[in-house]
Parts: sequence; C-alpha cells; structure tokens
Amino acid sequence: QVVKKQAIPASEKDSETIKGLFPQTYDTPLVEFAAGSDGTASARSPVKVAVVLSGGQAPGGHNVIAGIFDGIKRWHPDSTMIGFLDGPHGIFTGNFVEVTAEIMDGFRNTGGFDMLGSGRHKIETEEQFANSMKVCNAIGLDGLVVIGGDDSNTNGAVLAEYFKAKGCKTKVVGAPKTIDG
Repeated sequence: QVVKKQAIPASEKDSETIKGLFPQTYDTPLVEFAAGSDGTASARSPVKVAVVLSGGQAPGGHNVIAGIFDGIKRWHPDSTMIGFLDGPHGIFTGNFVEVTAEIMDGFRNTGGFDMLGSGRHKIETEEQFANSMKVCNAIGLDGLVVIGGDDSNTNGAVLAEYFKAKGCKTKVVGAPKTIDG
C-alpha cells in the first residue's frame, strides 16, 4: 500500500530557488510504502523498472539493485528490471540489458558496481535528454533508479524534471551510494 504524504518543504531561504530550478517536481509529495492487505501480487500489474549505476565505485551497488529487483518481483512476478550499461551514457544511447534472476543471483552480496558498469557521464544537452526519454518510452519504463552520489542524483533530479515537463510516464528517483549522496 502506498501512503501519500505532503511534500517536505524546503527552508524559506532556499524555497524559491529550488522551485525555480524544479518547477515540475518541486512539490511532489513524499510517499511511503506500508504493509497492506489490498490485494495479492496477481491482482496487480507488472512494472518495468530500470537501474543505472553512476559515478565512482561503491561497495553497495549490487545490493541496492538486488533490493529493487526483489521488490518489483514481490510486487508482481512478471515485473521486469532493465540495467543501463556503463552509467548515464547507457540511458541516452539505449545500451541496456534485462537483469534476470540468474544475473542478479550472480552478484548478490558481492559489493561493487561491476554488474552493469558505471560512468561519470551526465545527461546535459537537449539531445541527450530527448534521447533518454525516447529510450525510456521505447522500453516502456515505469521507473528509473539512479544509483549514485550527490552529483549523479542531482542529474537524476534534472532528468525527472525534464520527463515530467514532457509528459513521460517514467518516474525517476535517486538512491544514494556514498556518504555525499
């Protein structure tokens, strides 16, 4: 069950600056997932979620992916995980693989960012943003999780803003992987 809450307000000092930078996503409500009894997995539709590793190596990357993989499979057994290869560059170039149970099980509890590779690329140009959206739409992604540090997650927030402004169904979220994330 998803519990929708009010957006967490920024400090008054920063509020207008943040709203100016992220007008589409500024007041997105906080959501929490809570145990519920509103149906079984078979009553829900499968989801398609992608992950991308961004930035330098970090010990928990594979376990973040495993947690997302397990979560979407619990949501519905036919849910699919996509892994973009070699960092954000994989998003706008369409370089990806399906992460199967066999692949996932080979990397559980191994640490690191080796499963998909990482990169320090940013999605910066209009062409890169447009290509990223084109790829996500073509794959039919419901969600994209950017696993990275502060710079990577800032780029993910900008991508989320772009997608929402353009009416893309893919929701972009960030997962921190370092102390600065």
